[in-house]
Amino acid sequence: MQLLLQSIVNGFVDGFGYVLMAVGLTLVFGIGRVINFAHGELYTLGAFLAVLFIGHQFPYFSTVFIAPILVGLLGIVIERFIIRRVKKPGLSIWAPFLATLALLVILQSLYLIIFGPDPQIVENPYAYDSINMGFLTITGQDLIVSILFFVVVFCLTWFIRKTRYGMAMRAVSQDRDTSLLMGIDIDTIYTLTWFLGVFLAALAGVLVTPKSTVDPYIGRMPLLKGLSIVIVGGLGSVEGAVVTGICLGLIESLASIYISPSFKDGWGYLLVILVLLFRPRGLLGRTVRRG
Repeated sequence: MQLLLQSIVNGFVDGFGYVLMAVGLTLVFGIGRVINFAHGELYTLGAFLAVLFIGHQFPYFSTVFIAPILVGLLGIVIERFIIRRVKKPGLSIWAPFLATLALLVILQSLYLIIFGPDPQIVENPYAYDSINMGFLTITGQDLIVSILFFVVVFCLTWFIRKTRYGMAMRAVSQDRDTSLLMGIDIDTIYTLTWFLGVFLAALAGVLVTPKSTVDPYIGRMPLLKGLSIVIVGGLGSVEGAVVTGICLGLIESLASIYISPSFKDGWGYLLVILVLLFRPRGLLGRTVRRG
């Protein structure tokens, strides 16, 4: 029983990290109609900034917010100077895909040049502190991840549902052309969306990496899992990304204990195949007008 409960707790914590990645991806796709293949490298950048800041005696909690904001600003630069230009009418529909794929390779190469190939560690005083609840043990880092996850999801939900910009984002995701006719500044919404999406990716990098090491290639698996979650949950569905991310974390954790840890990373892709076979739009997907 203790093993089961511990596995469930670990699965929830892993799922929270997956959700942050997947929600960032689904925002950029649902509103901007771009699958950002450089998302994992922006996750990696958040982790490397955490290594630098904490190595220079920045407080951990300051780093948790400063690093994602800086990476989010890079997301604005990417959207304005690359994505916006390759999405112009008359250009190939593959241009944004190729641009983000190129960014993936460029950023990964830059990390190798700047930081080197050797794994580095995010020095976090909470990573190994633990709270013993008798039948459960929760590390301080897991507690931080859980609290910040709920705070971020609550704030993001409130922003999207209650604020003027959030409602504009929902309108653009439903019908870009009608939103334009209603006077919504589409370019501003795209910029805001990229900032939020990239901010969430970097935040995941800062929160998850204290439990592991940081190297130029750590973004590959979070990207693939994030894409799996987005497909299973439904392209453009934030709710689907949240539900699917948590479920994937639980499935991986429980299967690692009761089936085999060797197949841990395969469950997400198995889910993708099953969902595409029986519900191609995803579990909570919806049909949107393209514009």
